[in-house]
Amino acid sequence: MTKASRSTFPVHVIEGGRGRDAPQFEIGPVLSHGPREAAAIPHRHEFLEILYVREGRGTHIIDGTAYPIEAGRLYLVRRGQVHAWVTPEPLDGIVVLFDEPFLAGPGAPDPVNLGHYPNMLCPDAGRLPRVEGLLAAMAAEYAEGDDQADPIVRHLLSALLLLCRRFDGFNAPEGPRTGLSAELSVEFSKLVAEKASATLTVRSAAVRLGVTSGYLREVVVTQTGRTPGQIIRSAVLTEAQRLLANTGMTCAQVADRLGFEDASYFSRFFRREAGAPPSAYRRQAREKYQACLGA
Repeated sequence: MTKASRSTFPVHVIEGGRGRDAPQFEIGPVLSHGPREAAAIPHRHEFLEILYVREGRGTHIIDGTAYPIEAGRLYLVRRGQVHAWVTPEPLDGIVVLFDEPFLAGPGAPDPVNLGHYPNMLCPDAGRLPRVEGLLAAMAAEYAEGDDQADPIVRHLLSALLLLCRRFDGFNAPEGPRTGLSAELSVEFSKLVAEKASATLTVRSAAVRLGVTSGYLREVVVTQTGRTPGQIIRSAVLTEAQRLLANTGMTCAQVADRLGFEDASYFSRFFRREAGAPPSAYRRQAREKYQACLGA
């Protein structure tokens, strides 16, 4: 379902009957989650999405990166990312939709930090039966719908996400993933995802989280391998790229949206971080999308 919001993108929400404030989860065939025409329009979610492809081909564009759609692959789209997929024919696959409160609900293992997961995951042939088995078990429990279904689905979903960490090409940062330091790093990541703008600084983030700037830097570097400043700048750049590639906003409007004092400062920031001026990035991103439509 698409709802109106202050976002400049269509925003899809889960249509389940759990109530707005309840943790959300759905699983079903690809075709049950809307027509291909809607999927081809760049949009973002208020939830996380896992797409498993059994059969089909095409292109999945996630935050400006084009991934080939092929059988036996998983695609993870995080909340807030802008994506679209273009397929010459209907896909045979499974879509899993869930929000963070569902994954962190009662009976769940320690939460998995999904910020480190790549958007495309390639299980080796030996692990595909386990992937399909977990998805089938989730679908069966979801259909069961009794009081035990949610805790069982939650564990199965956690098992699938943990299994993904074994796939080739998965690179997670070294360092402890539990305890107060891990929790602070996750809270910082959530803050950046929700509040990324030129006005968010390491100092203001530390104040919001109730710690010193030095302690925040120490924890975030240990947990992620990057400084808080690098993470904030990367998030601001990513949102700028989303707006430039998928909306008709002018550079001045994008600058204002992201809290920059003026368009020239925004342009300097963008060129420094992206290696190209905003206008060139917009042109290249749209050419890439049009090429995918014609593929």
